[in-house]
Amino acid sequence: MRSMARKWKGLAAALLGGAVVFMAAPAAMAANGAGPTPPANLHTVSATSTDIVLAWDASTSKSGGINYAIFFDNNPTPFQASGNTQFDVHLNRAIGMTPGSTHTFQVRAEDGTGKASFSNKLTASFAPGDNTPPTAPANLHVVSNDSRGVGLAWDPSTDESPVSYFVDGGPCSPMQVGSATQFTWPSISTDPVCGLQPGTTYTFSVRARDSFDNDSAFSNSVTVTFNG
Repeated sequence: MRSMARKWKGLAAALLGGAVVFMAAPAAMAANGAGPTPPANLHTVSATSTDIVLAWDASTSKSGGINYAIFFDNNPTPFQASGNTQFDVHLNRAIGMTPGSTHTFQVRAEDGTGKASFSNKLTASFAPGDNTPPTAPANLHVVSNDSRGVGLAWDPSTDESPVSYFVDGGPCSPMQVGSATQFTWPSISTDPVCGLQPGTTYTFSVRARDSFDNDSAFSNSVTVTFNG
């Protein structure tokens, strides 16, 4: 009888131990299955004519590190902010981020298992700013054509802010050349990637871009065969 009692006691203990393990697993799964907590309190830290700085409260998760993505308007492609809880939305005319424009933002938190949660939505605006492009560079002309490359010069653009110039027509176009109004496109002998080939004909033009990413119209164009 004592032997039988010991067997039943051992079986009960084994069953109980199994029950404890069985009950613990769903609890852990439930905690992990919930995904990250929503990134709360999405708000604007600052807004200028060129930048909207967003911030939010960190999410928590039991499934590893959290990465954040910032969605804007109805665009399915988000900005990526990695693990940071602050993000600078910079002026970008290609996607409609211009001075004075208004946008709706929302942050997605994603944990190590791929589960996600979303913040509140926030509407924010860039401060008003310059949306007027520079005047087009004028009088583009060739000033040299020798073994160093093709030298180009032009009359400057006018604008409310400083401008940079971009030269089109050669390999690797457009070539950003800064604020100077003269540029020598190098020969392939000195620039194997973007250099000009001797005996090849190129048509060049120049445009200006201001500090607010406004692009001017193109200058006149010039066509030249590189002597090399």
